Amino acid sequence: MLLRLDVAKMPPNPQLRRAEGDFPLAWARMYGKGRVFYSSLGHAAETWDNRDVAQMYFEAIKWSLGLTEGDATPR
Repeated sequence: MLLRLDVAKMPPNPQLRRAEGDFPLAWARMYGKGRVFYSSLGHAAETWDNRDVAQMYFEAIKWSLGLTEGDATPR
């Protein structure tokens, strides 16, 4: 998991059903010999004006294509 939502400062929500408390927003993993990247960021148009978000996607694309190395071992 690369980025997770910290719900500790959010109001209680009975619809949240993640027992371990982790809400992944961005993650990477190996799938056989393939590389998988996921991010839930980008639904709002203004997100794409954030240079950090654009850089994250750019680096994720490079990693997914095997152009850069990165450890996707689950922790």
